[in-house]
Amino acid sequence: MVDSEDGETVTYVSDGVRVPVDRARVQAAASRMIPAHSEAFSRHHVWFALVGTGLHYVVDLLDEATGARPSTAETARLALTGLGFPVLALGYGDLLTKGHPAHRS
Repeated sequence: MVDSEDGETVTYVSDGVRVPVDRARVQAAASRMIPAHSEAFSRHHVWFALVGTGLHYVVDLLDEATGARPSTAETARLALTGLGFPVLALGYGDLLTKGHPAHRS
C-alpha cells in the first residue's frame, strides 16, 4: 500500500507500519549506495529505480532512505513511481520469453 500525501511525499507500509519518504531522502540514499549496474548487480533482483545516473534495487533503496524495508518489491516500486523516479524491470533469458516466475499464474 502506498499513499501520496502532498505530491512530494509518499507513505509506504513496512511490516504494518506506515513510513513516509520524499524525493530528497531517496536521492541522498542513492548517493550513499553503489549503483546496481556496477559491482552490486544481482540477478535475484528484478525491479530497479533510476536515481540520477544510477540504477538501484527498489527495496534496498527505500530501506537505505528510511531504515524501514518495504514489505514487498511492489510496494517499493509504487512508492518510487509515486515520487517520480523511473522504475525499470530486469529482463534477460526466460524473463523475456516466459516472464518472471512469481508473476505467472
